[in-house]
Amino acid sequence: MKFITFDSSTKALSVALAEGEQPTDFTIKASTTTLGKRQHGQTLAPAVENILKQVDWKMSDIDAIIVGNGPGSYTGLRIGVTFAKVWANATKLPLYSVSSLALMAGSASKQTDFVLPIMDARRQTAYTALYQYDNQAVLQAVEPDQHIKFEEFLAKIKKHINPNCELTLIGTDIDEFVEMASRQLPTTKLTVIDDWNAYPHTVNAFGKVPWTQIEEPTLLAPNYAHATLAEQEWAEKSDSDTLNPDELIDFK
Repeated sequence: MKFITFDSSTKALSVALAEGEQPTDFTIKASTTTLGKRQHGQTLAPAVENILKQVDWKMSDIDAIIVGNGPGSYTGLRIGVTFAKVWANATKLPLYSVSSLALMAGSASKQTDFVLPIMDARRQTAYTALYQYDNQAVLQAVEPDQHIKFEEFLAKIKKHINPNCELTLIGTDIDEFVEMASRQLPTTKLTVIDDWNAYPHTVNAFGKVPWTQIEEPTLLAPNYAHATLAEQEWAEKSDSDTLNPDELIDFK
């Protein structure tokens, strides 16, 4: 089977192609993660077309779609999820969602005890979760994706963390959160990933991250974890979920 996965939950846009039959046994055919000045609404469709050309695939060759479902950028998530919903609905392809935080966590070493991805949500709050690799080296959530004051989250995860274990913090511009973790978990070995690998790279969807199959694609909603009142009002007025497939991309 031929899979495409994309994530637009942050300022990075990531797209990957893979081929295989088992969730833990895939061959990566192509992958790209880019940062640009243009919004994902302008770049997602061209990025999909370009990566397909790299491996000489057509839209019609794709057998299933996997989309990063957040949490993250409110507008970015709506763009990616809407694109996936329209594509899956137009072509009747299977649709799966993955956690954008889990895609970040997938860049951590499989030897680390726990992985804590962090997206700064301002005012010392974060979109975050706590993950651990299982015996098959697939990430599983110990604490689910959420929006929370980071100090509160650190207090919550102490029940899981052995004082002598290794905890990998992963995210961009997270110095403030690393300092908080250092204070609250003084005996825990902290490893920090805050470079290019800290973005949600969709290549990590294959073999490292569990998928959720969406039985009815039109009902898929982004996992915002938290939305401001203004964002909620905007969503109620928005008609972006009813976009015509032809306005996005030629699915042939």
